[in-house]
Amino acid sequence: MVLSPWRSRALPLPISVVGFVPVMNNQATVPPLGLGPAPAPAHLSIIQHNCLGSWNVFLPMFESFREATTYHSIVLLQDPPVNKTHLPSFNAFKSFFPPVRKPRVAAYVDMSFLSNYTVLSKFKGVDDVLALDISSHQPLFGTDFHSFRVINAYSTNTVDHRVHSVQPEILFPDLGFPLLVVGDLNIHNPLSDPLRHFSPKEITSLTSYFEKTAESGFALLNPPGEYTRFPLVGKARPSVLDLAFSTPPSSP
Repeated sequence: MVLSPWRSRALPLPISVVGFVPVMNNQATVPPLGLGPAPAPAHLSIIQHNCLGSWNVFLPMFESFREATTYHSIVLLQDPPVNKTHLPSFNAFKSFFPPVRKPRVAAYVDMSFLSNYTVLSKFKGVDDVLALDISSHQPLFGTDFHSFRVINAYSTNTVDHRVHSVQPEILFPDLGFPLLVVGDLNIHNPLSDPLRHFSPKEITSLTSYFEKTAESGFALLNPPGEYTRFPLVGKARPSVLDLAFSTPPSSP
């Protein structure tokens, strides 16, 4: 399994890597968009990005896929752009999002991927969490399991800054099959950002999440120091707020 945030100019890397990197690998695995169905991919390739509610972020990202040398199975978005309750569409992808007026998360799944696997969306009755259940008659993505779940979340601070909008029990359920949790969780973590100075308030807010991940056997996939958020203005330092966790059977 390979996971990456989107970059506006992704340059090919000399070797294949995993985790949060600009480009996932340098080999095309399917024909270009619009040239017919693709074979079932042996690996699950996912891109995650916060669109900041902007069409100017969404459109260049999806247009870049036309010339991509890597097949992206699923695109997980936080704060997607919405116009009159409608999310943007893009050829060759099917969108999934919570049935609310302004969803805060969305998933775009490649149509070729849908032709090979069953994908069902699940909602928790909220606008900031979306789950995709992937299933097949054959074992999935190099595991012995026929089911796989992906959770996409956009967790933000509440009035009480010690509490986030998406609680750890929602993010990290105990399942009998592989689970990948991805999102803009707005949680600072010493493991993913070891050079950051953490305030007591930040430590308090993250404790319940990492206690839950430890109890349920989740692994953090972020390489230490790989920043996922860069300040738009000012001199604020980069940070790591987009996190990814998986249960052991789905770890890279």
